[in-house]
Amino acid sequence: MEISVRPSATPNAPTTPNASVATSGLSGLARGGIPLWLPLPFLLTGAVGAAIVGGLLPFIAPQALLAPGYPHVLALVHIATLGWLTMIIMGASLQLAPVILVSPLRAARLARAQYPLYLIGVVTLVIGFWTAQTLALIVGGALVVVAIAHYATIMGVTLARATTHPLSARYLTASVTYLCIVASLGLTAALNFQFGFLGASVDRLLLAHITLGVVGWLTCTLMGVSYTLVRMFALVHDHGDTLGQRIFLLLNGAIVGLAVGFALDWLWLQAIAGLSLIAAVWLFAYDYRRMLRIRKRKALDITQRHGAVAVGYLAVALPAGVALALFGAARQPTLVALALAALVGWLGQSMLGYLYKIVPFLIWQTRYAPFVGRQRVPLMRDLVHQRVARISFWLINGALPLAIICALVNWVAAFQLAAGALGVGLALAAANIIGVVARRRPVQPVALPPVQPVAAP
Repeated sequence: MEISVRPSATPNAPTTPNASVATSGLSGLARGGIPLWLPLPFLLTGAVGAAIVGGLLPFIAPQALLAPGYPHVLALVHIATLGWLTMIIMGASLQLAPVILVSPLRAARLARAQYPLYLIGVVTLVIGFWTAQTLALIVGGALVVVAIAHYATIMGVTLARATTHPLSARYLTASVTYLCIVASLGLTAALNFQFGFLGASVDRLLLAHITLGVVGWLTCTLMGVSYTLVRMFALVHDHGDTLGQRIFLLLNGAIVGLAVGFALDWLWLQAIAGLSLIAAVWLFAYDYRRMLRIRKRKALDITQRHGAVAVGYLAVALPAGVALALFGAARQPTLVALALAALVGWLGQSMLGYLYKIVPFLIWQTRYAPFVGRQRVPLMRDLVHQRVARISFWLINGALPLAIICALVNWVAAFQLAAGALGVGLALAAANIIGVVARRRPVQPVALPPVQPVAAP
């Protein structure tokens, strides 16, 4: 059996965070006591968002190469950042926070409104971008801000009341703070779209918004939870937090420095913070590799393969983004290539890889765990179609480099073809993940040996 849930494990058991994560494996996900209805809609909707991005990308690719500020391009970017990436992070963090903190999720009674409020806000905002309707932008942006404040309240109270604050929790605390700032800046930009009160400073605000969103919220969160998920999924026992703590300080100093430097147009601060960010990213890539090298589960499954390739994209994309921001030599095709590498190569496929573990476990735990020992149940990996997962992996990581190269040389027709193949890969991965919920393997009774009559003495 691939999963073993130990009934004796309780949230109040005295243990160190690293040891519990490394030794319990996937059984750690069962300790949070989070009902399935809370994280699962976020995770599945995020997978749908990935498929939508893949479906729209070939058609919007020419517009993106010509004008990244075109309404349809902005709509696609926000589907990716809000409907795909942020949607998955919200669901995963609500499930993982009690596991990481060894503490219950606080303010959970507020959580029922979180998903519908956020979904309506994102859909309205995307419609506003697609149709260039100011009212939809403002209403959708306001709803997203309220939903983010709602989420931040749940996570903030949970983090504040936890008795332990392991490494991943520190990253989550910082990233939730960045998310609140990003939402406020986004609403400000939506209002400026109508009233134009920012004037020439709108470009500086946009750079700060992108930095805090892509690096502060998305990247900081993903780097932080990777210290829990890689240890959990790959069974990493002997990996300390020392380097991760230094990376945390270096990364967040760089994020704040870059955001302030962009907002105030201080080139010297941008340069110092940019070099710090490059150092933090490369150190994280080194630390990630260390975790994989000392893993106990030697076979690299689809989750580890996606994660390892994604970290490679991170090690290239963020330094390239820093260089482009500092030297100001970015052409529109270069920005498109950079966005693909960061949003799809690093963030997107990391999250798809983790979904291959998290969604099947949640479904297995709800549907099959009660029958363990009494009936024959499928393994968790059987809930995912492994061949389709491998095909989608190679489609994504074969088409994405081609799309990036074609974007850099501004070869529109080839870019559309590569984007189409990339879209098929994303759609296959999303369908595979969503299919876990619909797939019902029959539960067969275990054949028990016949009972032998006992002879009377």
